[in-house]
Amino acid sequence: MIAASIGVGTGKDPQKAGREACAAALSGLPPGKKADALIVFCSIALDQDKMLDGVGELASDAVIVGCSSAGEISSEGISSEGSVVIMAISSDQVQFWGAMGNHILWNPKKAGEECANTLQYNSRGYMSSCLTFLDVLSGNADATIGGFMSKLGPSFPVCGGVASDDLLFFETYQYFQNKAYRGSIVGLGLSGEYQAAAVAMHGFLPIGIARKVTRSEGTTLLELDGKPATSIYEDYFGLEHTHDLHVGLLPSLATSYPLGVYLSDSEEVLLRNPIFVDQKGGMTFASAIPVGAEIRLMISDVERGLETAELAANEVIKKLNGKKPKAVIIINSVSRKKMFGLRVDEEIEVIQRILGRDVPMVGFYSYAQVGGQSGPDLQFHNGSLLIWAIAE
Repeated sequence: MIAASIGVGTGKDPQKAGREACAAALSGLPPGKKADALIVFCSIALDQDKMLDGVGELASDAVIVGCSSAGEISSEGISSEGSVVIMAISSDQVQFWGAMGNHILWNPKKAGEECANTLQYNSRGYMSSCLTFLDVLSGNADATIGGFMSKLGPSFPVCGGVASDDLLFFETYQYFQNKAYRGSIVGLGLSGEYQAAAVAMHGFLPIGIARKVTRSEGTTLLELDGKPATSIYEDYFGLEHTHDLHVGLLPSLATSYPLGVYLSDSEEVLLRNPIFVDQKGGMTFASAIPVGAEIRLMISDVERGLETAELAANEVIKKLNGKKPKAVIIINSVSRKKMFGLRVDEEIEVIQRILGRDVPMVGFYSYAQVGGQSGPDLQFHNGSLLIWAIAE
């Protein structure tokens, strides 16, 4: 048996909001069942530690993981104010294991290794898949995930998302048990009898001419065709529309029109949104863009976005062999949130129509999505909708 339930908490009192969300999630579980795992997403408008204190008051025995968000998603729709959403999962056939790795700023690879090693140790090597949530603002996300996967193996099924902070791009939080950490990676490992499926799709199309990466350092893209990286926006939109690119702000232009990265060894196009833009025209991303890669501006619209949501949800059902999910987690892109605007709830309605309106669902808007695409290597991507579902 796998049972899940969701709860939503709101208000200016973070401890009360956390307690309210946790109480609602626990009350939806079968009588006599305790939560084995809690997955928590919360706005940074609420004090993170106090919110988790409220959660821990009611579910101190559960494995608790999650992160801060740029918008909270639940079966009830998109929150219009700072809130906390929680999914409680109880099962007598699935075991859950939690772990974290800290100090991504100092040693991102070691942080990933530490989290994966602890998961493997706690599960005695029986862990068969994993959800992960991490920070990208303080260090190299490629190195963090690289360290994580080096201990699990390149084909180990992992998916997750990057913590966000309401588009401030200042500081994000990762949750493990009753504490909020910064500059960390947390993981929720699963073992036992279950089926899990993860699908990520974006639905963006290329516009403008292709550019080639001629210079990059780490996760910072410096030059395209020998010109500053920001020239790809300036040449298409004009200097009068790209002022924010030159004052170090993350422009809405860059989240509405992500870059598409065409890799030579793959047919898929990875989307990239810059996290920081410097005054010399360099753009820093969650993941590195290699020299020689072809870059295009990308665009989408609401109708295509809804089609993508429908395709992704149907693909989840296909991967579950037609089984109805017991729980669903949505890790969505802030780019899609901006694209949908006032119609943002329509995407959730499409997913619920296909996966089941009575299926418990939580999620958040993230700065990047992890996994859920085809191919042997775990990849970061932006602008995407990632759906994770579990079935018996």
